[in-house]
Amino acid sequence: MSFGLSNLGFTPKRIADVTTELDAAFRTAFGAGIKTSPDTSFGKIIGVLADREVSLWELLEAVYNSQYPNTASGVSLARVGEITAITPNPATKSTVVLYVGGTNTTLIPKDSLVAVQDAGDQFQTLADVNINGSQKSVILLTRVGSVVSANITAHGLIAGQRFWIDDAVETEYNGLHQVTSVTDVDNFDYTISGTPTTPATGTITMLPATAVNVEAIETGAIQALTGTLTEIATSIPGWSRAENEVDATKGKAAETDTEFRARRILALLGLGAATIDAIRGAILTVDGVNTARVFENNTAATVSGRPPHSVEVLALGGVDQDILDVIFDKKSAGIESFGTTSGTVIDSQGDSHTLSFSRPGSISIWIEIDLTVNADFPGVSEVESRILAFGDDLDIGDDVIVYPSLIGSFDDVPGITDVAIRIGTAINPTLDNNIIIAETDIGDFDSARLTVITV
Repeated sequence: MSFGLSNLGFTPKRIADVTTELDAAFRTAFGAGIKTSPDTSFGKIIGVLADREVSLWELLEAVYNSQYPNTASGVSLARVGEITAITPNPATKSTVVLYVGGTNTTLIPKDSLVAVQDAGDQFQTLADVNINGSQKSVILLTRVGSVVSANITAHGLIAGQRFWIDDAVETEYNGLHQVTSVTDVDNFDYTISGTPTTPATGTITMLPATAVNVEAIETGAIQALTGTLTEIATSIPGWSRAENEVDATKGKAAETDTEFRARRILALLGLGAATIDAIRGAILTVDGVNTARVFENNTAATVSGRPPHSVEVLALGGVDQDILDVIFDKKSAGIESFGTTSGTVIDSQGDSHTLSFSRPGSISIWIEIDLTVNADFPGVSEVESRILAFGDDLDIGDDVIVYPSLIGSFDDVPGITDVAIRIGTAINPTLDNNIIIAETDIGDFDSARLTVITV
């Protein structure tokens, strides 16, 4: 048998091969009658030498395998990818907008810490921020439908600004809200859910909220559900309040070798041009793009809103200009790019081209779940986490399949004896039907629209 490199690849010697060769060599050198069983002196020497030689063969095999994507791993695999300018995605951190409040003008320095309640995972501010506004007394809160009118002397708020209402006896008025319109210096409106008594009662206060971007200290899918990033970990006089209005965008663990190999194949398709696979593969290499789809209309008529002889790229994540540059590089000359987001690309001759692509539409999913449980049930947070993870895995155009997919995401949680689920695309869903998602949309799950209770 031939060992080492050949036109069949690399064949290493194994322990049996090396031991046999050494045994023959020792008999040639010291006589055919020597004893070489493992318990003899010659046998022990052969064993020591064989182990060392096999280690060298295994090292040679590892070096050989490190040159190829299907057998390389770790840093070697990353370097193989660099040959075609494709590298493993590094770990990323969860991010979210944090709203802070307290005493007017208080400085919260960059890298100040706030933690997720109960879980303890910490996030840090990404810039210095000064608190804008201080607590004020509320004179009157009245409601018509879902619209609340607030009367506060010199409230100092503008449309779109966030604020907290506290200490209304009717708790639906309380919490973090957004100004929908400003009537004058003393009056503004905001919306709530529910139908509390009007006017609100109690010694009510309003605290303006100031926005600052934060990211998790640790990489990976650190979870901060709506309203849970509230524990101030860096003590700063004048900083008294913190809260996230939406779920944090989860970070990701570093791409595994298996994931990178699969993505590399898709990306290599993007090295070509003028085909759906080539365009999609190239879009997937754009920094920050999580998923993408490409549609073409190769007919002479408008189809699904797409003009004749056009392509539409849908991309989730990534910078607009980076995506437009790739589309220009990969689409065929003379083929129109279609979409709802447009921009300009300059070609090598200095000429300007307007191109377009689309972002997937976000379909808000509302879920209410009633669980019948026994003593083995670990708590609703486990079910909530499973459901939100299910939502994270949905791709563009994926329908939300209730049975068995959604239910299956938490059916192995111990202690659940019965489940009633209501799901829809508006508040207070009543049915358990699947939700059909258009090919250009993506289902959006959020803890603020998820209610899990035990009955």
